[in-house]
Amino acid sequence: MPAMPARRCGQKLCKRLFRSVATGCAGAFLSLNGLRPACLAAVRSHMCSQASLSMRRRRAGLALFGLCGILDGAMRGFSVAAAEPTKAPPLPLQELSVLHRHFGGDTSVLDNAPMPQQAASGGTISALSVQIPALEKLADYLRPPGVQIFDLGFGSGVMTAMMLAVAGEGAHVVGVDLEDKVAVATANLLQEGTGCPFAPFGKDSFAFIGGDAFERLAAWKEEGKMFDVVYSGCSMDPHTDQLRLFLGQLKPTGAAVFNLGNPGRQGMYFVADGGKICELI
Repeated sequence: MPAMPARRCGQKLCKRLFRSVATGCAGAFLSLNGLRPACLAAVRSHMCSQASLSMRRRRAGLALFGLCGILDGAMRGFSVAAAEPTKAPPLPLQELSVLHRHFGGDTSVLDNAPMPQQAASGGTISALSVQIPALEKLADYLRPPGVQIFDLGFGSGVMTAMMLAVAGEGAHVVGVDLEDKVAVATANLLQEGTGCPFAPFGKDSFAFIGGDAFERLAAWKEEGKMFDVVYSGCSMDPHTDQLRLFLGQLKPTGAAVFNLGNPGRQGMYFVADGGKICELI
Protein backbone atom coordinates (compact mmCIF):
# COMPACT_ATOMS: atom_id res chain seq x y z
CA MET A 1 0.00 0.00 0.00
CA PRO A 2 1.58 3.35 -1.05
CA ALA A 3 2.54 5.80 1.68
CA MET A 4 0.16 8.68 2.33
CA PRO A 5 1.46 11.99 0.87
CA ALA A 6 2.91 14.24 3.58
CA ARG A 7 0.42 17.05 2.76
CA ARG A 8 -2.61 14.77 3.16
CA CYS A 9 -1.09 13.24 6.29
CA GLY A 10 -0.66 16.73 7.76
CA GLN A 11 -4.31 17.57 7.07
CA LYS A 12 -5.58 14.40 8.74
CA LEU A 13 -3.31 14.73 11.75
CA CYS A 14 -4.28 18.39 12.13
CA LYS A 15 -7.92 17.36 12.47
CA ARG A 16 -6.98 14.77 15.10
CA LEU A 17 -4.92 17.34 16.98
CA PHE A 18 -7.77 19.86 17.18
CA ARG A 19 -10.25 17.14 18.15
CA SER A 20 -7.96 16.29 21.06
CA VAL A 21 -8.00 19.96 22.14
CA ALA A 22 -11.79 20.08 21.99
CA THR A 23 -12.31 16.85 23.93
CA GLY A 24 -9.45 17.24 26.39
CA CYS A 25 -8.17 13.81 25.33
CA ALA A 26 -4.47 13.33 25.89
CA GLY A 27 -4.14 10.03 24.04
CA ALA A 28 -5.08 11.45 20.64
CA PHE A 29 -2.18 13.86 20.47
CA LEU A 30 0.35 11.92 22.52
CA SER A 31 0.17 9.24 19.81
CA LEU A 32 1.83 11.79 17.50
CA ASN A 33 5.07 10.99 19.29
CA GLY A 34 5.47 7.79 17.28
CA LEU A 35 4.84 9.25 13.81
CA ARG A 36 7.41 9.78 11.08
CA PRO A 37 9.28 13.14 11.18
CA ALA A 38 7.97 13.97 7.68
CA CYS A 39 4.39 13.64 8.94
CA LEU A 40 5.07 15.78 11.99
CA ALA A 41 6.59 18.47 9.79
CA ALA A 42 3.51 18.29 7.56
CA VAL A 43 1.24 18.91 10.55
CA ARG A 44 3.14 22.05 11.50
CA SER A 45 3.16 23.28 7.91
CA HIS A 46 -0.56 22.64 7.46
CA MET A 47 -1.49 24.46 10.67
CA CYS A 48 0.60 27.49 9.76
CA SER A 49 -0.82 27.72 6.23
CA GLN A 50 -4.55 27.40 6.96
CA ALA A 51 -6.14 30.82 6.71
CA SER A 52 -9.48 29.23 7.66
CA LEU A 53 -8.21 28.49 11.17
CA SER A 54 -8.66 31.26 13.69
CA MET A 55 -5.43 32.66 15.11
CA ARG A 56 -6.43 31.40 18.55
CA ARG A 57 -6.92 27.82 17.31
CA ARG A 58 -3.73 27.96 15.26
CA ARG A 59 -1.69 29.16 18.24
CA ALA A 60 -3.32 26.66 20.58
CA GLY A 61 -2.63 23.83 18.16
CA LEU A 62 0.99 24.78 17.68
CA ALA A 63 1.53 25.11 21.41
CA LEU A 64 -0.16 21.76 21.99
CA PHE A 65 1.95 20.27 19.20
CA GLY A 66 5.03 21.36 21.12
CA LEU A 67 3.79 19.29 24.04
CA CYS A 68 3.79 16.06 22.01
CA GLY A 69 6.66 13.80 22.99
CA ILE A 70 7.66 15.97 25.95
CA LEU A 71 4.79 14.94 28.18
CA ASP A 72 5.14 11.29 27.17
CA GLY A 73 8.83 11.30 28.11
CA ALA A 74 8.29 13.07 31.41
CA MET A 75 5.49 10.73 32.47
CA ARG A 76 7.01 7.49 31.19
CA GLY A 77 7.05 4.78 33.82
CA PHE A 78 4.24 6.33 35.88
CA SER A 79 1.98 3.29 36.06
CA VAL A 80 0.83 3.79 39.65
CA ALA A 81 -2.95 4.01 39.93
CA ALA A 82 -4.04 7.58 40.60
CA ALA A 83 -5.48 8.27 44.03
CA GLU A 84 -8.87 9.93 44.15
CA PRO A 85 -8.28 13.61 44.97
CA THR A 86 -10.26 15.24 47.75
CA LYS A 87 -13.24 17.06 46.26
CA ALA A 88 -12.76 20.76 46.88
CA PRO A 89 -15.59 23.16 47.76
CA PRO A 90 -16.28 26.10 45.41
CA LEU A 91 -13.52 28.68 45.42
CA PRO A 92 -14.11 31.76 47.61
CA LEU A 93 -13.91 34.20 44.72
CA GLN A 94 -14.58 37.39 46.71
CA GLU A 95 -11.83 36.62 49.23
CA LEU A 96 -9.39 35.54 46.51
CA SER A 97 -10.12 38.77 44.66
CA VAL A 98 -9.13 40.80 47.73
CA LEU A 99 -6.03 38.66 48.16
CA HIS A 100 -5.07 39.20 44.52
CA ARG A 101 -5.41 42.97 44.90
CA HIS A 102 -3.18 42.79 48.00
CA PHE A 103 -0.38 41.60 45.70
CA GLY A 104 -0.94 44.45 43.23
CA GLY A 105 -3.43 42.69 40.99
CA ASP A 106 -7.01 43.28 39.92
CA THR A 107 -10.51 41.91 40.43
CA SER A 108 -11.01 40.96 36.78
CA VAL A 109 -12.67 37.63 37.49
CA LEU A 110 -15.57 39.71 38.80
CA ASP A 111 -15.52 42.65 36.38
CA ASN A 112 -14.51 40.58 33.31
CA ALA A 113 -11.74 42.97 32.29
CA PRO A 114 -8.52 40.91 32.33
CA MET A 115 -5.25 42.81 32.02
CA PRO A 116 -1.69 42.35 33.31
CA GLN A 117 -1.08 44.34 36.47
CA GLN A 118 2.21 45.79 37.67
CA ALA A 119 3.29 43.94 40.79
CA ALA A 120 5.42 45.23 43.63
CA SER A 121 8.04 42.66 42.61
CA GLY A 122 8.83 44.81 39.60
CA GLY A 123 7.31 42.40 37.09
CA THR A 124 3.73 41.81 36.08
CA ILE A 125 1.00 39.81 37.76
CA SER A 126 -1.49 37.79 35.72
CA ALA A 127 -5.10 38.89 35.80
CA LEU A 128 -7.32 37.08 38.29
CA SER A 129 -9.46 35.90 35.39
CA VAL A 130 -6.41 33.99 34.15
CA GLN A 131 -5.37 32.56 37.51
CA ILE A 132 -8.79 31.43 38.74
CA PRO A 133 -9.28 28.81 35.96
CA ALA A 134 -5.85 27.39 36.84
CA LEU A 135 -6.74 27.30 40.52
CA GLU A 136 -10.06 25.62 39.77
CA LYS A 137 -8.25 22.81 37.94
CA LEU A 138 -5.77 22.32 40.80
CA ALA A 139 -8.19 22.74 43.72
CA ASP A 140 -9.04 19.06 44.21
CA TYR A 141 -5.34 18.17 44.26
CA LEU A 142 -4.50 20.93 46.74
CA ARG A 143 -6.97 19.79 49.42
CA PRO A 144 -5.27 16.65 50.87
CA PRO A 145 -3.36 17.38 54.11
CA GLY A 146 0.38 17.94 53.80
CA VAL A 147 0.31 18.53 50.04
CA GLN A 148 3.68 19.52 48.54
CA ILE A 149 3.55 22.27 45.90
CA PHE A 150 6.08 23.76 43.48
CA ASP A 151 5.68 27.29 42.04
CA LEU A 152 8.01 28.06 39.13
CA GLY A 153 8.53 31.81 38.77
CA PHE A 154 6.65 32.95 41.88
CA GLY A 155 7.15 36.68 41.15
CA SER A 156 5.17 38.67 43.71
CA GLY A 157 4.15 35.43 45.45
CA VAL A 158 0.49 35.82 44.47
CA MET A 159 -0.10 32.29 43.11
CA THR A 160 1.75 30.78 46.06
CA ALA A 161 -0.64 32.68 48.33
CA MET A 162 -3.72 31.66 46.34
CA MET A 163 -2.75 27.98 46.36
CA LEU A 164 -2.09 28.08 50.11
CA ALA A 165 -5.43 29.85 50.62
CA VAL A 166 -7.37 26.86 49.27
CA ALA A 167 -4.95 24.06 50.21
CA GLY A 168 -5.41 21.54 52.99
CA GLU A 169 -3.80 21.64 56.41
CA GLY A 170 -0.02 21.38 56.44
CA ALA A 171 0.40 22.36 52.78
CA HIS A 172 3.83 23.63 51.80
CA VAL A 173 4.95 25.57 48.72
CA VAL A 174 8.49 25.74 47.35
CA GLY A 175 9.00 28.52 44.81
CA VAL A 176 11.99 29.34 42.62
CA ASP A 177 12.54 32.65 40.83
CA LEU A 178 15.23 35.28 40.40
CA GLU A 179 17.04 36.27 43.58
CA ASP A 180 15.59 39.79 43.70
CA LYS A 181 12.02 38.41 43.90
CA VAL A 182 12.59 36.48 47.13
CA ALA A 183 12.50 39.37 49.62
CA VAL A 184 9.48 41.07 48.02
CA ALA A 185 7.39 37.90 47.76
CA THR A 186 8.28 36.86 51.30
CA ALA A 187 7.22 40.27 52.64
CA ASN A 188 3.94 40.06 50.72
CA LEU A 189 3.02 36.73 52.32
CA LEU A 190 4.08 37.72 55.84
CA GLN A 191 2.62 41.24 55.90
CA GLU A 192 0.27 41.76 58.86
CA GLY A 193 -2.47 44.24 59.64
CA THR A 194 -3.80 44.57 56.08
CA GLY A 195 -7.21 43.04 56.71
CA CYS A 196 -6.53 40.78 53.73
CA PRO A 197 -8.25 37.37 53.81
CA PHE A 198 -5.92 34.43 54.52
CA ALA A 199 -2.95 36.71 55.28
CA PRO A 200 -0.48 36.62 56.84
CA PHE A 201 0.72 33.15 55.84
CA GLY A 202 2.79 31.05 58.20
CA LYS A 203 6.57 31.18 57.75
CA ASP A 204 6.69 27.40 57.67
CA SER A 205 4.11 27.13 54.86
CA PHE A 206 6.40 28.31 52.06
CA ALA A 207 10.03 28.63 51.02
CA PHE A 208 11.24 30.94 48.25
CA ILE A 209 14.55 30.18 46.56
CA GLY A 210 16.53 32.49 44.27
CA GLY A 211 18.30 31.03 41.27
CA ASP A 212 17.77 28.98 38.12
CA ALA A 213 14.58 26.94 38.48
CA PHE A 214 15.62 24.28 35.98
CA GLU A 215 18.97 23.73 37.62
CA ARG A 216 17.06 23.29 40.88
CA LEU A 217 14.66 20.82 39.23
CA ALA A 218 17.61 18.81 37.88
CA ALA A 219 19.10 18.67 41.39
CA TRP A 220 15.76 17.55 42.85
CA LYS A 221 15.64 14.79 40.26
CA GLU A 222 18.91 13.44 41.61
CA GLU A 223 17.59 13.74 45.17
CA GLY A 224 14.26 12.10 44.33
CA LYS A 225 12.24 15.11 45.54
CA MET A 226 8.69 15.07 44.12
CA PHE A 227 5.61 17.28 44.34
CA ASP A 228 1.85 16.72 44.47
CA VAL A 229 1.12 19.92 42.54
CA VAL A 230 3.38 21.90 40.20
CA TYR A 231 2.51 25.28 38.71
CA SER A 232 4.31 27.56 36.27
CA GLY A 233 3.00 30.98 35.31
CA CYS A 234 6.17 31.42 33.24
CA SER A 235 6.02 30.13 29.69
CA MET A 236 8.37 27.24 28.97
CA ASP A 237 10.10 26.71 25.63
CA PRO A 238 8.90 23.46 23.98
CA HIS A 239 12.20 23.14 22.12
CA THR A 240 14.14 22.63 25.36
CA ASP A 241 14.10 20.19 28.28
CA GLN A 242 12.29 22.69 30.50
CA LEU A 243 8.91 20.96 30.46
CA ARG A 244 10.48 17.52 30.87
CA LEU A 245 12.31 18.72 33.99
CA PHE A 246 9.17 20.45 35.30
CA LEU A 247 6.82 17.47 34.88
CA GLY A 248 9.52 15.03 35.87
CA GLN A 249 9.19 16.10 39.52
CA LEU A 250 5.41 15.64 39.59
CA LYS A 251 4.08 12.62 41.46
CA PRO A 252 2.06 10.25 39.26
CA THR A 253 -1.06 11.01 41.29
CA GLY A 254 -0.50 14.77 41.12
CA ALA A 255 -1.53 17.67 38.89
CA ALA A 256 0.18 20.45 36.97
CA VAL A 257 -0.81 23.72 35.34
CA PHE A 258 1.76 25.38 33.11
CA ASN A 259 2.30 27.71 30.18
CA LEU A 260 4.03 26.29 27.12
CA GLY A 261 5.17 27.96 23.93
CA ASN A 262 7.03 30.90 22.46
CA PRO A 263 5.65 34.43 22.02
CA GLY A 264 2.56 34.24 19.80
CA ARG A 265 2.33 30.46 20.16
CA GLN A 266 1.48 29.88 23.79
CA GLY A 267 -1.09 27.89 25.68
CA MET A 268 -1.91 27.02 29.28
CA TYR A 269 -2.32 23.32 30.05
CA PHE A 270 -3.65 21.15 32.82
CA VAL A 271 -2.10 17.68 33.25
CA ALA A 272 -3.05 15.21 35.97
CA ASP A 273 -2.98 11.57 37.07
CA GLY A 274 0.16 10.49 35.25
CA GLY A 275 -0.89 12.08 31.95
CA LYS A 276 -4.33 10.43 31.87
CA ILE A 277 -5.81 13.93 31.91
CA CYS A 278 -4.41 16.64 29.67
CA GLU A 279 -6.42 19.70 28.73
CA LEU A 280 -5.88 23.08 27.17
CA ILE A 281 -7.27 25.66 29.61
